[in-house]
Amino acid sequence: MQDAKERPQPDAKLDVKSQVARTLIEAMEKGDTPWQKPWKSQALMPTNPTTRNGYRGINRLLLALSGRSSNLWCTFQQASAKGWRVKKGEKGTMIVKVVEFTRDSKDQGGASDSGGAASDSREAEGEQRKGFALKRYWVFNAEQIEGMPQAEPEAGREFHPIEKAESVVRALSEQTGLIVIHGGNQACYIPALDEVRLPPVRAFATPYDMWATKMHECAHSTMHAKRLNRTEAYAKRWGDSAYALEELTAEISSAMLSAETGVPMSQDPAHVHNHASYLRGWIKAIENDPMAIFTAAKNADRICEYMLGLERQLTAMEPHKEWIEEYDNARRA
Repeated sequence: MQDAKERPQPDAKLDVKSQVARTLIEAMEKGDTPWQKPWKSQALMPTNPTTRNGYRGINRLLLALSGRSSNLWCTFQQASAKGWRVKKGEKGTMIVKVVEFTRDSKDQGGASDSGGAASDSREAEGEQRKGFALKRYWVFNAEQIEGMPQAEPEAGREFHPIEKAESVVRALSEQTGLIVIHGGNQACYIPALDEVRLPPVRAFATPYDMWATKMHECAHSTMHAKRLNRTEAYAKRWGDSAYALEELTAEISSAMLSAETGVPMSQDPAHVHNHASYLRGWIKAIENDPMAIFTAAKNADRICEYMLGLERQLTAMEPHKEWIEEYDNARRA
């Protein structure tokens, strides 16, 4: 974290990606991540009020770990430019950003904050080449800033949460052919059948448990070639590492989708315990690869946007559904 006036020196022994991975893994071990505590759903939608853009990927998770009730964040400079004042003594929260740099191909070093940057291929020895590195930045929450206008409810978010969640799953099913079935005693996605199977609705303790599980399995289904075709990325891994990464991705996707659709949140301590135990079993498989956390966060973001995008398309088509059916029938006649 960073003081409003002074930024502490980063831990020289720990590169950026390792620091981020350690932060998230420690939270997972404690059962203290935003996807393990679903009543903190607003935290999973952090936004910069000066740019009106949402924070994405790993930053979405890092900011959600802060425990702040507001989802508005900006840098010290952005706040100052707006005439807002960061309260004295407040500490900033670290986020990361991929930055591009150029260097001579003979230079085996890299940006000091990169933790080992990946570089593009080069054609000739000694020429300049592009590299990419992760760099630390610090942002402050609206609770820490005086003068910042508080967020107003988003237009268009006046929806019944269960209906919204149902609409997201229905869009995935109707527009991509996914089969979703309630019955049996397990929750799973079966790639060979392109089918999500879930226990009966009455088997779930709360609406959140049911919808979080359904979103989790639907997230798995986006691996299919006719959706996001994510199989290639995981084929490069093997065994427990690949499985752990996919489970973490689906778990984070589920939390993001539940937050976005307004599914009634659970405050059952058993939920926190179950999720902590579930994720703890996969920590060992990913903790030796810091980039696994970044990949999971990036893919979860992508899955969330994909499924919500299908729902938006379905909603936009709904008023014209009768006309479209008549048109299709006429073409078939």
